[in-house]
Amino acid sequence: MRARVSALIDQLKSQRAAFGAIVAMSIKAAGALMTLAVFTLAARAMTADDFGSLAIWFNAVGFLAVAAVFGQDTLIARSFGEYAGRSDYARAWGAYRFGWTLTLVSGVLFAATMVVCAPLFFPGVANTVLLSAAFFLLTQTILHYSSHSARAVVGVLVSEASRELIWRAILLAAVVWGAFHQGLTRAEFFVIAGVGQLLSLAFASVSVWRVCRKQEAPAASYADRSKWLSRSLPMWQSAMLEAASMYFDVLLIGYVASPAAAGDYFAAARIANVFLMALTGLNTVTVARSASLYFSGNAQKLQELLRSIALVSTAMLAPLLLLIYIFGGQFLTLFGARYAADYLTLVILATGCFVMSTCGSASVVLLTTGQEKLYSRIIAGATFARVALTGLLAWRFGAPGAAAGWTLVNVPLFMLLSAICYRKIGVDPSILSLLSPLRERMRASSQVAGRAQTGADMNF
Repeated sequence: MRARVSALIDQLKSQRAAFGAIVAMSIKAAGALMTLAVFTLAARAMTADDFGSLAIWFNAVGFLAVAAVFGQDTLIARSFGEYAGRSDYARAWGAYRFGWTLTLVSGVLFAATMVVCAPLFFPGVANTVLLSAAFFLLTQTILHYSSHSARAVVGVLVSEASRELIWRAILLAAVVWGAFHQGLTRAEFFVIAGVGQLLSLAFASVSVWRVCRKQEAPAASYADRSKWLSRSLPMWQSAMLEAASMYFDVLLIGYVASPAAAGDYFAAARIANVFLMALTGLNTVTVARSASLYFSGNAQKLQELLRSIALVSTAMLAPLLLLIYIFGGQFLTLFGARYAADYLTLVILATGCFVMSTCGSASVVLLTTGQEKLYSRIIAGATFARVALTGLLAWRFGAPGAAAGWTLVNVPLFMLLSAICYRKIGVDPSILSLLSPLRERMRASSQVAGRAQTGADMNF
């Protein structure tokens, strides 16, 4: 009877994990669709070169925002989960406040540096565009930390709603209004996005404050400040390298080819990004629980969580890949008729993203279970290889070549990370983990059959 009750409880937990993964992926997908709508409207209202210029600026600021948070978005997921798992809430809240202090200081410095240094690389940029982009850089940096810390403290629903939905809904409304009136400039685009991110920050901060007040949290302890700083550096390096993988392609294509080619790649990448957004949604579920499960000795529960997430991911994304294969050209015409020619670029990117999603949340597990230095070294080597190959193929073949370079490096990288996660941590985040229960049942059946045969031989 106890065994049955225990099995029922485990099944309910597994279903809850799967439900959390579905919710996170759904929110990410909604955010990706809103972003897609924003840029399709912008592409239709702009020339190819103007849209490419907006894409270049958007990606440059996105990369700088990841760098400016200085790894605190990942660190708080590990630190809060680790300390809360040990019921050490003084250090947990100390880590939370430490992250806020470092994020605010770093964000202001990065924004100020951008205002000073950007005219050296873009001498013709208007001051309104520069100041609005710096404002967007600061607000996005703050939003990175506030949403990740809210995920650790409150949960996925609050963090992802603030990170993905609120500010994008405000920006989309502004772009729709601009499309039917006088249009929307780059400066207005960044200012409206920044204001929306401030509202997202307020929503997440109020939710965290309510949890803190309800728990009657003890006075924050900063005894592990030196440990947090030492962990921040490799996490920051890893985050920048991951951001380079996400944002540098458009910048690189704009440099070695043309702004129009960068816009072509950006349009295809926005659609293929739905896969990566879904993978990020899965990572939000993993990052919220991986540290606490691992450091509390519940590796088996962590494996069950990863297995549920892998199943949900593959089941939801496989039909989407098929739709892109069949209707990819029609999807691209949302940006304008000329973008239908980028079908091959979209297929290459979507296929690579789907294979990467089947590899699971290996990066999150490695970063939150003490393997951040190893992960940083691997990502560094892969990023340099990808930038070199993407730049070479983009120069030779344009947007399809850039997509091929990105895929040829990232797909083997994600497979390698899954294998390392299984070897170092003892859990398999990939879709192959679904085969483990089958192997265990087959092994158990063979053992039972062997014992039965041995008993029969002895009776004979």
